[in-house]
Amino acid sequence: MKKLLLLVMVAFAMLAAGCDREKYASHRVERSKPKMEVGTDRVAIRRAPYPNLDILPDGRLRVDDIEIPLDETQRAMLQTSFVKLQILRQNTLTDAASAAPATGTRERTVPIKVPAGQQVFPADLAERIPEFKEYNEALANPRALR
Repeated sequence: MKKLLLLVMVAFAMLAAGCDREKYASHRVERSKPKMEVGTDRVAIRRAPYPNLDILPDGRLRVDDIEIPLDETQRAMLQTSFVKLQILRQNTLTDAASAAPATGTRERTVPIKVPAGQQVFPADLAERIPEFKEYNEALANPRALR
C-alpha cells in the first residue's frame, strides 16, 4: 500500500512539473515572436535574427543604437506613426486597466488592436525606408508596454 501511494505521489509530482514546463514553453514562444513594443519614449521593433529598430518621438530611426539618416519626409512619416501608436497605446492601456480587476491579470505588455480602416504605417513603408524591409511580421504584432 505504501509503495502504491509513493508511486501515485511521484506520478502527480511529474504531472505537475510537466504542466509548469508547458506553461513556460508557451511563454517563451510568445516572447520570441516578432513584435513591436510601444512605450512612452520609443517604439521598439524586434524580429530575430535581424537587428532591433527603434523609432523615437521626433521621428528618428535607430538600428541597434546607430542612428540612420533620414530625409524630412521620412522623419515626418515616422513621427506621425509614433503619435498614432501612442494614442492607440493609451487607449489600450486604459481598456486593460478597466478589465484587469475582473481578470486579475497584469502582463508586461498588452496587445494593441488597430481599428479597422486605420493604418499606423503606410503600406509602402519598406519602399520608403529600406530598413523596414524584413519587419512586416513584427509591425503586424503591436504591443503596449505598461
